[in-house]
Amino acid sequence: MGIKVVLTPLYGVPSDESALATAVAVARKFAAHVDVMHVRADPRTMIPYIGEGMSGALIEEMITSAEQQADERSRRVRAAFDDWRAKTGLPLAEAAGEGPSCNWVETVGRPDASVARRGRLADLVVVSRPEAEAAVTTVAETLEAALLESGTPLLVAASRPADTIGSHVAIAWNGGLESARAVAAALPFLAGAEATTIVTVGSPAPPEADAPALEAYLARHGVKAQTRNVEAEGGKSVGETLLATATEAGADLMVMGAYTHSRLRELVFGGVTREVLAAADMLVIMAH
Repeated sequence: MGIKVVLTPLYGVPSDESALATAVAVARKFAAHVDVMHVRADPRTMIPYIGEGMSGALIEEMITSAEQQADERSRRVRAAFDDWRAKTGLPLAEAAGEGPSCNWVETVGRPDASVARRGRLADLVVVSRPEAEAAVTTVAETLEAALLESGTPLLVAASRPADTIGSHVAIAWNGGLESARAVAAALPFLAGAEATTIVTVGSPAPPEADAPALEAYLARHGVKAQTRNVEAEGGKSVGETLLATATEAGADLMVMGAYTHSRLRELVFGGVTREVLAAADMLVIMAH
């Protein structure tokens, strides 16, 4: 099956533009429907632990201020959606139909939990990349929740809107479960790619990274791939090596498994997932 339902959360931050541009590119490529979602924060769940010295009037003032901020952000996000829809010409559609379409979804709650729950009924979640902006924590938390709790692959938008999507695909391959899931999720993109490059890191590559077996599997799907085995040299990390190799090959989309180690371990020691999210200048499909 192809990609027919895409979920794109918005936060009222500059990187929303790139996420929307990526979403419409996917919608046009696969004649898919895009649910553009904004989660309004519930001010009463945002108030931190309230000490005994805090008066009721101060609490109400904090809630009122948070509600005003939520209202303003909601208006800003809806205006961005309306402007995007006017420019792209995507029709509004709540029910299934022919061709690309979109819909506006707004709810109240925790953004991470709400997006993860909605993402379980999508084929792909298109998310913006966490960057240096006010909502970076919310963006990062929502990205991780969608990745780890929705069961749906993520397409992480590049910093700048992409001109192409999936003309040349690089697969970061280590033979692991997460990598295999990412490849399966990316098959609709791989089937339409002009070129596919499998990248393994290590000299020699680890035995489980059986690139010829992956080439044979992809060939069954009509995808002709070539393999590049590279070594992390000059003090470069695995993530840096993967990105450099994919860029050198001319890829505009990378496919990779995410959090092959525990999230806590990657948080403490760093990891390929975090390196790629921080430095990638191309679209990235991730699956866990």
